[in-house]
Amino acid sequence: MKGSMPNPLDFFAAPRNFVQPILPGWVFGSVTNITDQNSSAPDTEQEIVAAQSYGRQLGRIMDALALLIADLPKEKQDATAFAEFAKLHREINDIKAQAAARHLDRIAADLATLRETKPKEYERVAATLRQVLKEAQ
Repeated sequence: MKGSMPNPLDFFAAPRNFVQPILPGWVFGSVTNITDQNSSAPDTEQEIVAAQSYGRQLGRIMDALALLIADLPKEKQDATAFAEFAKLHREINDIKAQAAARHLDRIAADLATLRETKPKEYERVAATLRQVLKEAQ
């Protein structure tokens, strides 16, 4: 008879497999697949992107192009393509400024926490920041 009826306490038994994916299908950070299918030199491109991200590369190109456009006569700057580029450049710079402001807000909050929890460390960090700000003037 043994084994013919399930044990009613098996309902409470721990599972035998503890492997469970956390957030399946989610990607954290940026993922760029560089393969032989989309690059003639994937190893080289991977090294370049590791050193200088696509965003950094595009940002530098955009900054240089903005300077070149600014040197054009005003009537040429108003061309649709240049006007659209200028709008895109402004929007990206606004996003960067907003991100910098959020970052500084986090730093201010961290400093407040440090002041409350570790006053000596706060004084050291605050003195360093004061010196940096003084030199920046």
